[in-house]
Parts: sequence; C-alpha cells; structure tokens
Amino acid sequence: MEKMVLRQKALSVQPEAPEASRVFTFWLRTIEDFIAAYRDYRKEGEPEINKKRLIISRLSPDVFSFVEEAGDYERIVETLKSVYVKNNNVYERHLLVRRRQIPTESISEFLQSLKSLAKECSFADVLAAVYREVLTRDSFINNLSSSSIRQRLLEKDNLTLVQAYELADNVDRAQRQSQHINQVVGQTTTAASTAPLARPNGDSDSSLDDLSVATARTQFSSLHSKEALSQSCSYCSLNQHKRRSMCPAREAMCHACGKRSHY
Repeated sequence: MEKMVLRQKALSVQPEAPEASRVFTFWLRTIEDFIAAYRDYRKEGEPEINKKRLIISRLSPDVFSFVEEAGDYERIVETLKSVYVKNNNVYERHLLVRRRQIPTESISEFLQSLKSLAKECSFADVLAAVYREVLTRDSFINNLSSSSIRQRLLEKDNLTLVQAYELADNVDRAQRQSQHINQVVGQTTTAASTAPLARPNGDSDSSLDDLSVATARTQFSSLHSKEALSQSCSYCSLNQHKRRSMCPAREAMCHACGKRSHY
C-alpha cells in the first residue's frame, strides 16, 4: 500500500470560539475519513492504524489537555465532542431565523448558509400543534424588545413556549422593580440634599443665616486681630517703627527677665 499521509492540521480552536463546533466537526470528519481509507487500502499483513496516536498527533497542546486522561480513541472522541459540540436548539433556531443575506453574498451562497444553520437545529417530526408552539416560541424570542431578556432565553438549551414566557416575565418584573427602587432612592436623595436645614431647637433657615453671618463676623474679627498683631512691634507691642532707634523700649529694662531692649 502506498504511504498515506493525513494532511489535516492540528485542532487548535478554543471551545468558546463562535466557530468551534463547525471547525471541530470538519476536523473529526477528516480524521474518520482518513481511518476508513487506510482500512480500505490496507494490504494483508500490514498493521492496523493506531487511531489513538493518530488523533493525538492532530491536537494542539492546549486541546490535548482536555483528553490527556482518556485511555483510548473512542474515549478521546467522546470527550472532544462533549467539549466542542454543545447543541443549543433555541440558539441555533434563533440564528437560522435571524440570518439575513449579506449584500456581497450570492443567492446560492445565502441558501447554502441557511442549510448549514438548519442542520444544527435538530429538527424532528412533530405534530401540527407542537410545530405551531415552536414557531410561536421562536417568534416570541426573536422579537422581544429587551435584548437582556432575549439573552437569558438563548442561554437555555431547550425551552417550551410556556417556559420561555415564564422566564421572560420573571426577568421583566425583576427589572421593573429594580428600576422603581432606583427611582425611589434617587428621589429620596434629591429631597434630602435640597431640604432646608433645621437646628435642634427648630430654628428655620433664617436663623441659620443669622448664625452664618455671626460666624463670618467672628472669623473676620479674629483675622483682623491677627493681622494687627503681625503689624505691631515685637519689643514694645506698639505699632511698627520705621527705625529700631524710635522704639521706646530700646533702653528699657524688662521686669520679667531683667534684660534690656524690651518690655
């Protein structure tokens, strides 16, 4: 048998990436096709392909950490599927319904994109009543005015119309109550900041104004006294002299310390 080489690149996409499921599905399909082709062309006496070694060789170091403890090929595939394939039927149907043709996209490309999205929706045979409820649920979710409520609904893997309504109603009422509480707190804070101040004895604003004026006068008087003190002579406490020789205390004797030149 001619030597077969798997040319698929290592799986390195992170599970949280938007395209993770699509990239992983294609990557795994390539691995499985290669294994099937190897078996078809394997000649008698040639060894079977080591599937575990093959799939590990096509994993990046970060992705390998997910399956490091897996014992065989089947367990590795099962673990990777649990990591990468997360079917959220509500979200997938939302993507399908909301998909619009891009201006640069041809009709055939647009249709192919819709078919790809439809494959992820896990459609099943249903009765007319169930189908009607599902379509009503999808329309309810897609046309909600609140993006935050829509996000909460799309987080669920599967929802009935009743469940979607109950969850949306609970979130809506909680948001309205929160807004009401914030309005009450804001009004209370505004009223407190603009309300007239009252003294313990019940005086009104006019009394406080009188008190403020009296306080300002006291402060001005104190400031004026300090200013006057700074302009007096430090030896005789009189007004500053143009020359030291004019100070009356220049030849005087201090009765407190017994030294000359000051009182």
